Amino acid sequence: MSQQPSVARIKAELQEKGLRIAPELAARLEAHYNAPAVSTGRIVVCLDSPGGHGELIPVFIVNGKRGAASPYELAETGTGGFEVRKENIPYTKVTLIPRPAFYSRFTSGNIPMYKVAVIVGPGHLRSVVDQRCVYQQTDQACKFCAVQYWWNAAAVKQSEQVAETAWAGYEDGSVKHISMTTATLGTPDRGLANLVGTAKSIHAGAKIPVMIEFEPLLDHALLKSLLLEAKANGVTTVSINIECFDRKLSPEIMPAKGRIPFREYAENWKIARDIFGNNEVATVAVVGIGEDDTATFKGIETAASLGVMTFLVPHSPAIGAAFEDMPPPSADRMLGLYEKAVRIHQQHGLDMFACTAGCVRGGGFSAIKDVARFGV
Repeated sequence: MSQQPSVARIKAELQEKGLRIAPELAARLEAHYNAPAVSTGRIVVCLDSPGGHGELIPVFIVNGKRGAASPYELAETGTGGFEVRKENIPYTKVTLIPRPAFYSRFTSGNIPMYKVAVIVGPGHLRSVVDQRCVYQQTDQACKFCAVQYWWNAAAVKQSEQVAETAWAGYEDGSVKHISMTTATLGTPDRGLANLVGTAKSIHAGAKIPVMIEFEPLLDHALLKSLLLEAKANGVTTVSINIECFDRKLSPEIMPAKGRIPFREYAENWKIARDIFGNNEVATVAVVGIGEDDTATFKGIETAASLGVMTFLVPHSPAIGAAFEDMPPPSADRMLGLYEKAVRIHQQHGLDMFACTAGCVRGGGFSAIKDVARFGV
């Protein structure tokens, strides 16, 4: 009998290849499970934790164009559960999170709550608070990004709408922590002020840990002021995302953001670390967009030396992005990178499992935590 693949490998394989879902099954998933974006090619499935501890490990999958040709297909079992089949042979059992009650509710402005924020893993609520990126509007968009099409959502969410949705999810027991991000806005705060205001609205009604993600601010006094306000209003974790450590490549694939000097990221990270502490400041690096691995490891090392974790995420070519037809990185490549990144973090005393809120804690977008915990 062949050995069952590791949790990390299963996650990496599904994120590389995507997941076929028959239309009739997709309709049932949308009605009864946590699948509000299945029709736009995004779904979360969960794997069982090794050892039978009952913990569910989320796998966030963006199908893009490749999902229709994936060797992996989601299917119902005869016992009412779900499994992934590879070329029609059972590959792994999966669990789908039941449809949370708040998906059927509306905000006070009559917006369906599932168009404001969605569950992306057990207990993890996520919202792209503003999907109108200034770089998209000025033909300077990052080539791997499709934030304007991220899911079938309201493009702009008001703070009170996000807060009402978070409160409803907290009340029905489906929300334990929150991550919020934003497209870059054409203001000095780049959209951070809106995230902080939204966190403040959430905090007024429920004390839920929040992570916010944003672009570096050139005005460091403004950054410090906003982050102190954020911390006072329930934000425990921040991610200032560099996307690409390869500074020779980044201006080409990120015509605007890629020209922000590395020293600005470093200074923003240090300011955030001094406010939130180690293990609560992260950056995202996307793998598979043409970058050099040596540059990536050098960047991870530098960030770690500043007390900042790097959350490696495989490029999932999204429909609407300039790179929508670019092949994703292989599972083998991702697993090798995860192993080296984990060692770097450990050498610098960083612990992803100590993160309080957001994508690092949730883990659905990357298998780096699974490699750290269970190996490859």
